[in-house]
Amino acid sequence: MSFTLTPGEGTEYKLTMQEGAVATFAWVSEGGPVNFDTHGDGNGNSISYEKGRGVPEDEGELEAAFTGNHGWFFRNRNDNDVTIVLRVGGDYGELKQML
Repeated sequence: MSFTLTPGEGTEYKLTMQEGAVATFAWVSEGGPVNFDTHGDGNGNSISYEKGRGVPEDEGELEAAFTGNHGWFFRNRNDNDVTIVLRVGGDYGELKQML
């Protein structure tokens, strides 16, 4: 999937996952680097997996520490629009936009 962020705009996409489930991911920001926060929440739990500032791309595996929503918050701190292309695979229920 892909989405575009205007200057200063942020959005969040999360996967619904069961505890111990593993999803693969890869994302790239076209038009400039972005800030991101990979985290999870659900059933009173929350966790921060990784944060980055001015990052053009990332990839890896996301293992759910608990049952809930796990994913990414992205923010565009550039003076121009950026398009993020996000690819996910593995063991998850659905991918949904939270913000």
